[in-house]
This record gives sequence, C-alpha cells and structure tokens, in this order.
Amino acid sequence: MIINEKIMFKIHYIKTIPFSIQLVLISVLVCFSFNLKAQSLEELKIIAAENNLALKAQYKTFEAQLEQVTQAKSWQDPNLSFGYFISPIETRVGPQIAKFSLTQMLPWFGTFKAKGDIAAYQAEAEFENFQDKKLKLFLKVAEKYYDLAALRQITKIETKQLQILNDLKSIVESNYENNQANLVDIYRVELEIDKQLNAIKVLKDQDQALETQLNQLMNRQLKTPITIANSTQVLEQNKTVVADSVSTNHPRLEAIRHLQTSNEVEIELSKKQALPQFGIGLDYAIIQDRNVTNADAGQDAFMPMLSVSLPIFGKKIKSRKKVAALRGESLQYQFENEKTLINSEIQITKYKQDELLNVLDLYNKQLLRLKDILKLSEIALSNASMAIEEVLRLEDERLLYQKQRFKTLAELQKTKAKINYLTSNSEL
Repeated sequence: MIINEKIMFKIHYIKTIPFSIQLVLISVLVCFSFNLKAQSLEELKIIAAENNLALKAQYKTFEAQLEQVTQAKSWQDPNLSFGYFISPIETRVGPQIAKFSLTQMLPWFGTFKAKGDIAAYQAEAEFENFQDKKLKLFLKVAEKYYDLAALRQITKIETKQLQILNDLKSIVESNYENNQANLVDIYRVELEIDKQLNAIKVLKDQDQALETQLNQLMNRQLKTPITIANSTQVLEQNKTVVADSVSTNHPRLEAIRHLQTSNEVEIELSKKQALPQFGIGLDYAIIQDRNVTNADAGQDAFMPMLSVSLPIFGKKIKSRKKVAALRGESLQYQFENEKTLINSEIQITKYKQDELLNVLDLYNKQLLRLKDILKLSEIALSNASMAIEEVLRLEDERLLYQKQRFKTLAELQKTKAKINYLTSNSEL
C-alpha cells in the first residue's frame, strides 16, 4: 500500500499543468517579454539624464546664471541729456539756446573683473547643484529599478507557489478518494489557491505602477515596457560597497566652496567700490547767430568734462564689508554642516547594509532548512501521515522567507547605490 501511494505521489507531480496555471504563466511571459531588448540600469540612467524635466530645469538655471557673467562685466550705459533754454542765455558770441551732454562713468581698475568673477563662481555653484541633482536622479532610478527586479522575482516565486498548491490539491484529492483526508482539506487548499491568484494579480498591478514611476523619471510614455534581462543576477551582484567617508569634492560641498570663493571676491569688490569712480564726458552747446559784427558769432561750443565720485558715506561701505564677512561665516558653517551630514548618512547607510547582510544570511539558512523539511512533509502528506494544515503553514513560511530574501537583496542594492551617491565627486 505504501509503495502504491509513493508511486501515486510521483504521478501527481508530473501531471499536466492546470489551465489556470497556464494562463498565469502566459500572462507573466507576455509581461516580461513585451520588449525584446533588455534595458540595463546604466541605459535607463542615460535616458533619464537626457530627458528628465527637473534635471533640464536645473540646467537652464545654470545657463541663466552663466549669462550673469556677461552682464556683470558690461560697462554702464552712457548718459545722454538734452536741455533747451526757454529764455536763451546771452553769451559773447550769441544766445545759447540748447545743450547736449554725454557722460560715461569708469569704475576703479579691476571692478569689472571682480564682478565677472563673482557671477562666474555663482554659476559654477549652480552647475554643482545640477551635478548633485543628476546624481540624485540616478539614485532614484536605481532604487525603482531594484524594486522592479525584486517584484518580478517575487512574481515568479508566487507563480511557482501556485503550481505547488495545485499539486498539493491533487494529493489531497487522492487521499480523499482513499478515505485518508476530509473534504474540508480540499476546500482549505482551494482557499489558498484563490488567495495566491489574487496575490499574483496584485503583483502585476504593482509592476505596472513601478514601470510608470520609472518612465516618469525618464520623461517618456508612462506605459513603455521595461525589461530586465536577469533580475536574479541584478539583485545578487556586488551586494556591498566599501566607503569610509565623503568625497572631498562631492557636488554638495563643491557648490558651497564656489560660493565661498565668490564671497571672497565680494569682499575685494567692496574695497574697490570704496574708491572713487571717474567719469568722462562732452558738452555741446548750440549758439544762435545774431551778432554779425563778431567773427565768432554763432559758433557752437564743445566742452570736454572729467568727473570724480566722492565716496564719503563710509557707513554704506562698512556695511558692505560686514555683510560679506557675515556671509562668509555662514557659508563656512554650511560647509561644515553639509560635510558632517553626508558623513552621517554614509555611516547610517553602512549600518543598514550590515544589518541587511545579517538578515539575508538568516533567510538563506532558514530556506535551506525549510527545503529539507518540506520534502519530508510532502512525502508524509502523500502517505496521509501529516495534516494539510501543517504543510500549508510550512509552504507559507517558505514563501514568506523567499519574498523577504528578494526584498532584502533589493534593499542591499539600494543602500549600495546610496553610498555610491554619497561618495561621488563632482567630476562624474
């Protein structure tokens, strides 16, 4: 009798796959094979860098700031004035009826260069902000990519679990026919099958949601399919990265450095603005010809002019220097705080990475144990020496560990991506 039951157990495991399973497998294959060309993470990053709207906006901000350099180094507009005498002023050569004046102010030597340098350093700070935004975009793309890879692996094991439940149902039905199981045991397995089908449907919806989020980051059609060639390999590769401290030229730090340099030039500019400005000009007076007895009668007059500004209001100049000094102290505090913050984020991420590695090791050990236990449990079930409830509980436990394992692998890849971001430099 025992031999016949063992043979029956083997036969159940090689029987034709039920129609419901075939539908699920076909839908999964369609979902994963819609686009024949698999897309690597690096390819998606390039697409995002080229198309992301927020990144484009940040780059336009940099270009706008760069245009400030030209404006800062430009000369002041000359002043042209015209005056008409309602009552002409009598002069020796005739009445003066109108006057034109043209003047041009000249700042102290080096003022234009200082203004241009200030604008240039501020533009470089904006470029570093653009670099940081690009790295953050890459991090977001990587996080969604790893979540999608884990989700698709979970979908595969959920589909496999559905097949296992159908095989268990066949065993229970066989035991029921031999009066070794109750009808309620069949219903219990069918409930699990219904729950499994619903879980697979939910996973498909989540897959579409993640694809939508990734496509939104890349600014393309939201329903564009995303194919991952080997999601297991993607999640298993290089789970850790070694990093002790922040890069000395991280974009977030470089942006503050450029603002500090800009502020230093601002201090020099305030000193130059405390010096006099020069102005050159030309006056042209229109003289009416009335006295014909004078040889110079009616000749218009030209008068070159030179002017000098008098910076006598010292409070304004001192205030400019104090503002620049206070801004310099503020930027130094910002720099130290940003450096500490990034280092803190690195350490916290490393702690999380170590914790995830420990959890992953636990899941691997538990799955190995459950694999052996389930082999014995299935044999015991086919022999009607174990209740279906216990087998279903063990199957649920294994499924939970499998899902948590892939989620942990995804989290490890995400922590690695975050550490890479935190230790990146502005030359990327």
